Amino acid sequence: MAVKVVNELVTSTLSVEFTADSVVTKVNADRTPTMSVYKDSSLLFTKEGADVANATTGVYTSQWTPVATGEYEVVWTFIVNTVTYSQQEAVFVLDAAGTGLSPDDPTPDIGTANTCNVTGRFIDASGNYKKGVVVIFSPITVQAAHTSYGYIAGDASATSDATGQISMSITRNTYGLLTITGIGIVRRVTIPDQETVDVFELAAQGPDALAVQTPTYVTLPRRSP
Repeated sequence: MAVKVVNELVTSTLSVEFTADSVVTKVNADRTPTMSVYKDSSLLFTKEGADVANATTGVYTSQWTPVATGEYEVVWTFIVNTVTYSQQEAVFVLDAAGTGLSPDDPTPDIGTANTCNVTGRFIDASGNYKKGVVVIFSPITVQAAHTSYGYIAGDASATSDATGQISMSITRNTYGLLTITGIGIVRRVTIPDQETVDVFELAAQGPDALAVQTPTYVTLPRRSP
């Protein structure tokens, strides 16, 4: 899984390989694979032909640029020895500008009874307050962005001040991606139905979206001699 920002060029990679007697060998597909990009289960576009590069044996790449925040799915489809295979990858896209609520706008229009105040303080290893840490919350599906108060069309974000503190209001019961820049924390969380929550307590409740996943290997048939 990758985390990108809006309008950042994304390079997606497909590696085609098979294993025999514990030996991994990369092979080219029968023909150039296709790469399809989906958002909220809807197909956005497909890259094929000259839009897919094959610089080394078994490795294919294609570039694309996300223009909106949310969760994307990249699906490669390829054929080896007349058998069709596919490979998927999730890409989370955040708002590069970090638009949304901030400590300078503490009172949300829908009221504090419908939002949760996320707070926290950052320091460095020397024990000094850390200024400039950015915390971003982004709904990652259309369903998560749709609330009874309206459709969430922007991220919520806050930047730590001179005392290392952040504070931002987020709509309660919203599911999304919590990112703390600079320290590698990316979590899928649900904003609790309560008045306030510590950002680290919130992060601890969600799975690590950047954790190394156990890959699913596909054993391809060996070519006949």
